[in-house]
Amino acid sequence: MPEVTSMFLSDNQQIVDQIPHSMERQIWDACLNDIREKINPLAFKTWFLPIRPVGFSGSELTIEVPSQFFYEWIEENYSSFLKKALTNVIGAEARLMYSIVMDKSQGQPVTIELPHQNVIGNNLPEHRGSSDVMQKATASFERNLARFETQLNQKYTFDTLIRGDCNSLAFAASKSVAQNPGQNAFNPLVIYGGVGLGKTHMMQAIGNTVRENKMTDRILYVSSEKFAIDFVNAIQNGKIQEFSSFYRSIDVLIIDDIQFFSGKEKTQEEIFHIFNTLHQSNKQIILSADRPIKEIKGIEDRLISRFNWGLSADIQPPDYETRKAIILSKLHQSGVNLDEAVIEFIATNVTENVRELEGCIVKLLAAQSLDNRDIDLQFTKSTLKDIIRHTAKRLTLDIIEKAVCSYFSITPNDLKGKSKKKEIAMGRQIAMYLSKMMTDSSLKTIGLHFGGRDHSTVIHAVNTIGKRKESVLEERKKLEEIKKRIEILSM
Repeated sequence: MPEVTSMFLSDNQQIVDQIPHSMERQIWDACLNDIREKINPLAFKTWFLPIRPVGFSGSELTIEVPSQFFYEWIEENYSSFLKKALTNVIGAEARLMYSIVMDKSQGQPVTIELPHQNVIGNNLPEHRGSSDVMQKATASFERNLARFETQLNQKYTFDTLIRGDCNSLAFAASKSVAQNPGQNAFNPLVIYGGVGLGKTHMMQAIGNTVRENKMTDRILYVSSEKFAIDFVNAIQNGKIQEFSSFYRSIDVLIIDDIQFFSGKEKTQEEIFHIFNTLHQSNKQIILSADRPIKEIKGIEDRLISRFNWGLSADIQPPDYETRKAIILSKLHQSGVNLDEAVIEFIATNVTENVRELEGCIVKLLAAQSLDNRDIDLQFTKSTLKDIIRHTAKRLTLDIIEKAVCSYFSITPNDLKGKSKKKEIAMGRQIAMYLSKMMTDSSLKTIGLHFGGRDHSTVIHAVNTIGKRKESVLEERKKLEEIKKRIEILSM
């Protein structure tokens, strides 16, 4: 190979380094010249100048990077540039090895070697070994599980999942992931929200779609509790290598309720390494939690950082329209028709989550089969009185909406529409103000409920009504009257 000198461009002045370099330095400088032309100068300075070539043998170049994070960032964002530059300089047979400086808390920093995933392989340094060893370990662990099972519930599909304002982002992202697992921007996909809102249904719908489309059979749904128990058992039985290899062999890994990993340091460390292997191999990771990742206490910062690499999408309690659609869907699945008054009664009074709505339908149908009676409104109120009494104690946005509409003699469609008529605009702002003052709903949820408005609109409404209440007596009286109506509707 002819001698290559390093070329640098700065302030439109070309500086040529005349000092002879080793072969690895010459090759790396030629790669840098190729990469420099294709990426942002600041990114080039930040991510490529700190790299040091440390060896070249045959067609294999070894480069040293300062940390594991540095390596992961390069692989995630610039691996295609590296591969093309190496091919241009060395040829199609080019291979790349990383030498990663690992800062150990005890003793001196050490380096580990790791093959470039797009050229040689994708094993993590702490689990390097032949593919035969990995396959045997995986097979051994699967035998201990009797046989590989996806643990997916076939009834959880997108066809049986109702889409509404409360879950629109999570739904759209899940559909996208299901069509192209591991090859999308939503990796990992984190779905978070309260109990009974459909997180498990949505995650398993992804897995069932991937399996139905025959993209892969290596799909696994697992609760965080089961993962932790299996991990402890693997340690006690000396099967940790088999456990690790098995999870690294999964193409679509779905873990439910990751907040239960809080405080489990060893389990988190294992999750960290599994996550790295799967993510670097373009395998899909799907997680759920009961709150935003950053609000989960007792989770290591490095895990939180990785969980936030993809997309986090929340699911809110369903609004009235979505609740009604869920009821109708459940009735359709059961082959049952109910009066509109019954459906509206349930949708209005059962507001917390999807699970409660479905539970109401099941209880009604069970009671009807025992009593052999028609399901009318009176029968529904009597059968569901315990559930309704429990849920009625919680003030909802629907109740506030009804009280405001009643006071201003307008319809819910007026309130959620775009009309700027004085009374409608005033009613809309008061509804948003009272929703913020009297419930725990987020600005986003309030905005979505009242016509799909953004949080800044809600903030403006809250500030406007708050100022008017302080300065205008009539405004205070108006708010008090509406609050009385809310109390009556909440009883």
